[in-house]
Amino acid sequence: MAGLIKLYVAANATDAHMLVALLAHEGIEAVVRGDGFVPLQGGHLFNMETRPSVWVLDDEYRQRAEVLAGEFARRGQAEEGDEWRCSCGEQVEAQFLECWNCGRGRPTFDVCR
Repeated sequence: MAGLIKLYVAANATDAHMLVALLAHEGIEAVVRGDGFVPLQGGHLFNMETRPSVWVLDDEYRQRAEVLAGEFARRGQAEEGDEWRCSCGEQVEAQFLECWNCGRGRPTFDVCR
């Protein structure tokens, strides 16, 4: 374990916790930081990121976590009717909620570099 690795900046705390749950399902430990922070309204007093972020705990899982976070972000941006790619690599038609190849469900979920 090399320390915390910033993986994803979320739109809100719910988004961040959903990604952490997805990562946990894949056996990857991650934490949310900054989900209790409420930024001041009406000004730019701080030049820092105030949105919640997801951090991976083990560098060994970084590459897989980045792939999952990227898929999570794209799923949130995909328009209804688009085909989707399962984490097993299969291209699945939009009307299907599960992958025909492996049975995983279609994720409905910004990756840091």
